[in-house]
This record gives sequence, structure tokens and C-alpha cells, in this order.
Amino acid sequence: MKKIFFAVLAASFLFACNSEQAEDATENQNEVKPEETVTEEVVAVESEDDIIQAYIADKGWEAIKDPSGMYIVIDELGTGEERPLVTDEVTMFYQGYFLNGEKFDGSDEAPLLYPLTGLIKGWQIGVPYFGKNGKGKLLIPSSLAYGANDYGPIPGGSTLMFEVNLIDWHSL
Repeated sequence: MKKIFFAVLAASFLFACNSEQAEDATENQNEVKPEETVTEEVVAVESEDDIIQAYIADKGWEAIKDPSGMYIVIDELGTGEERPLVTDEVTMFYQGYFLNGEKFDGSDEAPLLYPLTGLIKGWQIGVPYFGKNGKGKLLIPSSLAYGANDYGPIPGGSTLMFEVNLIDWHSL
């Protein structure tokens, strides 16, 4: 009878130990191990303003930020105190670029002669910063250019850079 008692006692002890190990194993299965941790990569989305500022910094330019959100780099201010009004017709040479340096438009042969009201909002805001024979650059966010719409070779949402040389203007 002693043998049966000790056998039952030993079996109970083994059963109790195995039961604790089973509980530990179940708990461990629910734990997330460090090597199994799923990490989500957070990708910071740069704003259009951040992109323009980085572009200006990369070029080493000094720029004026207009309250509209566009930037103007004045290489030559031009002569005189007068500036064109949005209602004037401007005569100017220009080259249009994407920020990757690809040229999409320009007036190579003859200057553009056009009412400022008929041009994109960024030009209406930026060109009046220059006097007669003023030269510089306009960095125009898409909201002041063509917005989300494609326009010829310009994909919607494009930030644009124009080199401008304002020759003159006159009232319409």
C-alpha cells in the first residue's frame, strides 16, 4: 500500500509540475517576443512649402516668402519705384522649370507680351515684385499654378519655378 501511495504522490507531483509548465507555455504564447515585434515605418510627408524651402536652401538662394505661400528670389530688383499692377500688360522673358530641373516652357525667341490677369495666380502675385528690367525667380506652389489639373506638359500638383526678366509693362 505504501508503494501505491508513493506512486500516486509522485504522479500528483509530476502532474502539478507539468500543469504549471503548460500554463507558462500558454502565457508565453500570448506574449510578443521582441524579435517578433511588428514595426510600422512612419513616412513623413513633406509639405509643398517644405519642398520649396529645401530647394531654395539647396540652391543657396535668398528668397522672400509672400503671404500667399509662394517664394520670390530677386536677382536684380530693376529700376524705378513703380511696379506693374495685376491689371497691366507685361513684356517679359521667362523660362519655366519643374523642381527636378526639367524645362517645360519658355520664351526663347521673343518676350511674352500678355495681360497679367490672364496668367497664373503665382505670376500675378510674383511679377509685381520686380521693377523695369528686374530679374529673378518665382517658386510657385501648385495651388497658385494649375492646382490638381494637368496643363499641357505640366502634371497636376506640380510645384513650378520660373526665371523671369521683366522688360516693361503698360496699362491696358
